[in-house]
Amino acid sequence: MWSSGRQWLPAVVVAACLTALVPSPAQAAAAEISAFDAVNQFIGTEMDTTQNKSNDAYGNTYPGASVPFGMVQPSPTTWGDGNTNVSQKGGYEYTASLIRGFGMTRYSGTGCTGRYGGYEFPTIPYAGELTGGVLPSSPATNVKDYYLPFSHDDETSQPGYYGVKLGNGVEAELTASSRTAVSRYDFPKSGDSSLVLDVSGPNNRTFGSEVTIDPATRTVSGWMYGVDVCDNGNYYKAYFSTTYDHDFESYGTWTDDTMTAGSAHAVKSSQDVGVDYRHDTGAWLTFQQGAKVVAKTGFSYVSVENAALNRETEVGKDGFNDVRGDAKKLWKQALGTIDADGGTTAQRTKFYTALYHAFGNPNVREDVDGRYTGFDGEVHTVEKGHHFYRNINWAGSGWDAYRSQVQLIALTFPQVANDINRSVVALTEQKGTWAPGAARMQGDNYQVILATLDDMGATDYDRQAALDSMKATQVLPATKTSRTDGYQYFATGMIENAKGDFATSRVLEYSVDDFAIAQLARRMGDDGAYAFFSARSQSWMNVFDPETGHVMPRSRSGFDRTFDLRVRDDQAGRGQFNQSTGYQYGWMVPHNLSTLIEKRGGVAKATAELDTLMQQLDAGAYTQTGNYLSNQPAFGTPWVYNWLQAPSKGTDVLYRAVEEMYDTTPSGLPGNDDQGALSVWYVFANVGLYPAIPGTGDLVVSGPMFDRIVVEPVDGERVIRINAPGVSKGARYVAGMKVDGKARSKSYVDSAFVRSGGTLDFTMASTAGTWGTAATDVPPSYTEGADARNSVGTTPDGQGNLGSLDLSDWSLSRDALAAAGLTPGKAVPGTAFTWPSAEVGKPDNWIPHGQTVTVRPGGQGGSLSFLGLATNGPARGTAVVTYTDGSTQDVPFSLSDWAASPATGETAVVTLAGRNNADGTAGTGTFRVFASAPVDLDASKTVASVTLPEGTDKGIMHVFDVAVS
Repeated sequence: MWSSGRQWLPAVVVAACLTALVPSPAQAAAAEISAFDAVNQFIGTEMDTTQNKSNDAYGNTYPGASVPFGMVQPSPTTWGDGNTNVSQKGGYEYTASLIRGFGMTRYSGTGCTGRYGGYEFPTIPYAGELTGGVLPSSPATNVKDYYLPFSHDDETSQPGYYGVKLGNGVEAELTASSRTAVSRYDFPKSGDSSLVLDVSGPNNRTFGSEVTIDPATRTVSGWMYGVDVCDNGNYYKAYFSTTYDHDFESYGTWTDDTMTAGSAHAVKSSQDVGVDYRHDTGAWLTFQQGAKVVAKTGFSYVSVENAALNRETEVGKDGFNDVRGDAKKLWKQALGTIDADGGTTAQRTKFYTALYHAFGNPNVREDVDGRYTGFDGEVHTVEKGHHFYRNINWAGSGWDAYRSQVQLIALTFPQVANDINRSVVALTEQKGTWAPGAARMQGDNYQVILATLDDMGATDYDRQAALDSMKATQVLPATKTSRTDGYQYFATGMIENAKGDFATSRVLEYSVDDFAIAQLARRMGDDGAYAFFSARSQSWMNVFDPETGHVMPRSRSGFDRTFDLRVRDDQAGRGQFNQSTGYQYGWMVPHNLSTLIEKRGGVAKATAELDTLMQQLDAGAYTQTGNYLSNQPAFGTPWVYNWLQAPSKGTDVLYRAVEEMYDTTPSGLPGNDDQGALSVWYVFANVGLYPAIPGTGDLVVSGPMFDRIVVEPVDGERVIRINAPGVSKGARYVAGMKVDGKARSKSYVDSAFVRSGGTLDFTMASTAGTWGTAATDVPPSYTEGADARNSVGTTPDGQGNLGSLDLSDWSLSRDALAAAGLTPGKAVPGTAFTWPSAEVGKPDNWIPHGQTVTVRPGGQGGSLSFLGLATNGPARGTAVVTYTDGSTQDVPFSLSDWAASPATGETAVVTLAGRNNADGTAGTGTFRVFASAPVDLDASKTVASVTLPEGTDKGIMHVFDVAVS
């Protein structure tokens, strides 16, 4: 059990730690602390004000009571005078001096300072006198009058339990089952014994609440209607029903400034979501002097009746200690899913506290009768034997969870992972989209979550319904997608920098989303969807600038090379990278890192650039060239070294990170934990495996930080055993690895191993060796679709939202093209070209980024020409012809702007009057498709393929076909 005082180690090992900063292996083994006892709930509760790196250097974790994935998390919330950005954040901040009360739910680790969600129905134990049967002042006027001083020396916590002796003499204790909070308040022998129920007192704005007291049954119930975390439009209603084990000596309610003794009901409500009724409604209960009161509060998102049903079913007549004991058993089981041998007390404390944080979310949302309020606001019933989960990611898009958290859940709680997928399918059925609500972060990553868990074995859900929904929503005309600027992205494979809202990083995120869809389609045998989404997953190449060798913002007329990649926003309103810099996001192509490395100039150059990034591990996003490992976009960067044939460099980075960025003090987490995402990263770093390719279940190997680790899931059969003797003695580098007894030099294990389990036997060394350093040892890079057409430039009349050529919503008319003789799959009259056979809404041209085009047979001698156009100015680039004998020839060429006359040597293949707009109208003007000026080829050789330019200048080039004539 942990005390929250500055003495962070259990008393049994304090003496040993005083004699040596780092205990010897023998000392550590002798004092090995159990997983349960190692959890320190105060890690991450203090904001480090010395750092300013874009997001808070504040874990925003909390001490409190819960069970794994439970609906409720009864816990204290603090308040402190002074720096409001620190001590009045709306969570638990270690330097604060007052406790606001004890609420019902908490999101662990969120951002949105001052707008944290949860903390419904807080209770404040009040030991002062009542005047005329009422409180001395209305909490609606100044609830701060009832805040409670406390000392960390008087706090105690362990998984499933929190206790504190408050400054007013009341000892408060909290424990919980999944849907029920059980609290115990031991009042001092002198003074009154009252509980103030701030029914309208959650963290975020409240638009209505109601409370009803039934003294005959010692029950208080009610509801609140408010807005969730970040106050960005996700409204919800929550209900409670509390029974007390002592009679009420007196009671009353307040509404605004009016307090009424003996009143058993109060309500204040509005449908106007522009109001804020926090603290305006509540009740107080007074018990006999010196009472020790136990309160059992059922919670529900369906009804007061269901809140009561949850309480009676889960807790019933059980006492406080019974519930606490049950919670302890559940946490021991959860923490036992990863059994790590050895390590110092500090190492084990960091590891098992991180694992504890990992299991706080997502949360069961259905009541004990299976009913739940769905994403559509209607009441549904979950299938028996399954759970409906929400809070899969507090940011609403899956942005935090998809990079590592859900993968750890799949390894440790496979049934939870499976029910996450069921819940996501329910989302698509109930809303018709992939967004559970207003999203704080960007991306559409629930698709990644589902596809990743699917590859890790979570397949007991309606897979076909999931894939069908992806295919129906993530396509033009982009009316059902949750992706901001989805229309422009779907049509052109990019989002122009002028769109703002971190447009460039969204292209990278959307590319990962599409890769995940493609992988699910492949596993399900849908070749068409696999090809389509694989091609779009390579859209990241459209924002890779070959001239600078970096991912760069791109405008309609070229790359913005004036953008400072050291910042997330250049202060001119051109924010391009979400919560990170361009240097950090520049490695966020997890599904095709080998191609990224090649485009960056090869292994040696890319290694030097990554080394520069790693000089600072957690520099933040303000004018930095260093990394930002406490924020999600950079999570996978240490493992990029595996693709660079230098896994030992990644190991060095990870050892630096776990030692420099994490410790056992209250400020021991380097950033917002984001429902456990940061903690899960720490767990994987220690286990020595990381899910570096979202959309798959593959795990990249860095080497474990414990001598022996066993991953044994709850209710699962696939056990992973990891043996790494010598780690505790300083052997950090992998010198060899056997997978189920068979030697393997590749620095990853695939999803088949994850699904079946097995044994990894490592040979460890104190110096780096050659394991994993061969070109054939690198993890997979998925290049499928890299050469496919990637832009939709033609649309039927009246349906201009099915494509776009110029990033301003204009496209060529398929009807006008057909009337001029250009029909899909047919020869272009008078030329050697063939007009693309693309279906409506599917890519029909290339925006060049180095795609290789195989020419039709018979390409000997003659000349080479390109069929296409440019938008927003002419475009010039250099293609490369590869002959069948392996020799090559550079072919410079240009294409004019589609609204211009042909340049010298260029031919207008077709001239059209007008073009289509996304709004369904047609525009006037003259627009052309050109054949570039022919370039002579070596008449003695046969052309095998043509590689389109890596980049073009000025406007954006569109190539419809390539022909040798």
